Amino acid sequence: MDNWVIIAISVLVAIRICLHFVDKSRIDRASKDNGWRDINIKWSPFAPGWFFEKGERHYRVAFTDEQGQQRERTCKTSIFTGVFWRDPHS
Repeated sequence: MDNWVIIAISVLVAIRICLHFVDKSRIDRASKDNGWRDINIKWSPFAPGWFFEKGERHYRVAFTDEQGQQRERTCKTSIFTGVFWRDPHS
C-alpha cells in the first residue's frame, strides 16, 4: 500500500513538471506574438490574484518590448485556457 502512495506522488510531480514546460512554451509564444524579445519566464506561485484561482498557474515574465525598454508582467495560464496578462497598472 505504501508503494502506491509513492507512485501517486511521483506521477503528480511528473505531471506538474510537464505542465511547467507546456506553460513556458505557451507563454513564450504569446510573448513573441506581442513583439517582445529576450523573454525570461519564472514560475510565481504567489503572484497577485493567485488566492482563489484553481487549476491556473502564475508566472512572472521579464522581456524587452518593441521600443527596447526592459519590462516585467505577470500572467496566468492553464492547460485549457490561453495566457492572460495581468494589467501592470492594477
